[in-house]
Amino acid sequence: MIELQNVTVTAKPDAVLLDDVSLTLDAPTTAIIGENGSGKSTLAKVLAGLLDYTGSATINDVEISTGRKHLTGRVGMIIANAAAQVIMPSVAEDVALSLRHLPKDQRPAKLDAVLAEHDLTDLADRPALSLSSGQLQRLALASVLATNPEVLIADEPTTMLDARYAKLVEHQLFASPERQVVLITHDMALAARCDDIIWVHDATIAHRGPDAIQQYLEHIG
Repeated sequence: MIELQNVTVTAKPDAVLLDDVSLTLDAPTTAIIGENGSGKSTLAKVLAGLLDYTGSATINDVEISTGRKHLTGRVGMIIANAAAQVIMPSVAEDVALSLRHLPKDQRPAKLDAVLAEHDLTDLADRPALSLSSGQLQRLALASVLATNPEVLIADEPTTMLDARYAKLVEHQLFASPERQVVLITHDMALAARCDDIIWVHDATIAHRGPDAIQQYLEHIG
């Protein structure tokens, strides 16, 4: 469960990126929708422990700002710019880095399984820098899911994908009932698949619930 109480994020000199947000996220899948610059990605980065904030933000009763070490491996995030997330020279090495928590004798088989699950086997030895934007997006997802996080925060995970791979990634996002997923997206069809929908506007929560998509679409005209 994710709980935020009076969470505010500011940027110098006086920009408010998230304004006194309080909410509880307890659905298996939650979509965060809204216009560019509304605060969606700021909210995601708070949950991932990437931004400082005032107020209280907890994941499974652990305060994010002070419990980053405890939450490492339990919370995974896919950022919108996948190229900045992939850090190892090759596809296989990047996934393998996420498997360090496993006993050494289990890693090779698990690596093969993860690559196959994400249709990356044929790209295993490819330099990461040679991948397309869509391939990098799939690699970033594979590396994060390889850690088996309890909470997955995905910021625009299907933006760069063609229809085939968007469908594959959507399946992987919704595949595990034990994992809580928070999805930031402009894809309203993808958002509609989620159990809960939150519309963020002007750094705060504008609307929440099954009609949030309709409210948002009416707002943008």
